[in-house]
Amino acid sequence: MAILALGGGVTDIRGSVAGNTFSRNAGGNYMRARVKPVNPRSALQTTRRANAAYLMTCWSKTLEEQERLDWRAYAAATTWTNRLGQVITVNGLAAFLRLNSLLLAIDEPISEAAPTAMGHAGGVAFTFLAENDTSKIQLAEPTGSFDKTVPGDIIILSQGLPSECGRNATPKGFRIIGHVEGADPVPPTFPAELASAYTMQEGQLITCSAMFVDSSFRVSGPTWASVLASPSS
Repeated sequence: MAILALGGGVTDIRGSVAGNTFSRNAGGNYMRARVKPVNPRSALQTTRRANAAYLMTCWSKTLEEQERLDWRAYAAATTWTNRLGQVITVNGLAAFLRLNSLLLAIDEPISEAAPTAMGHAGGVAFTFLAENDTSKIQLAEPTGSFDKTVPGDIIILSQGLPSECGRNATPKGFRIIGHVEGADPVPPTFPAELASAYTMQEGQLITCSAMFVDSSFRVSGPTWASVLASPSS
């Protein structure tokens, strides 16, 4: 693995080029050989591929041309921040996939219509408790744009692989472990219990990410929180 000192107008680089992968950790920018991942064809992987194929078919054969134009207009008016901190826009298909892949993952019907309000959903902040005795994630009531009294507001929580305390690397292996919906017909109660995706051990660092879908089907960027796993009291 090589450490890079960038300059000449280049301040950061991420991703893979010509067999090399570029990233950054606490020690700075680095480069390593790109490793082709194995293809285990797990049940989760198979489901994700099937969902992606289904959505691509919906985009090309089910949606009306005006619906595709609406998605393109929404995407052009909505900015996102990429891994380099740059403000970007995506195309209409990417915006359609961003929303509906999340909805399919939690067994919700997809939305063929683009959001009528421009921009992404506001972010949310959250905290949780990881208890290794019960293999549960206990989600405290999120703050920010999520409103538990609004039908259609959805928080989707994903969990990464547990890691040893003190590691700075971003966890991998994130899996959706559940979601909480606004009033349908009554507001949810907190803390909400979600089954852990992994077997947790006391002292491990547990990291979760949350995505927010608002009642108009706009999607937020991810927010993150970490906690040490502890025995249940």
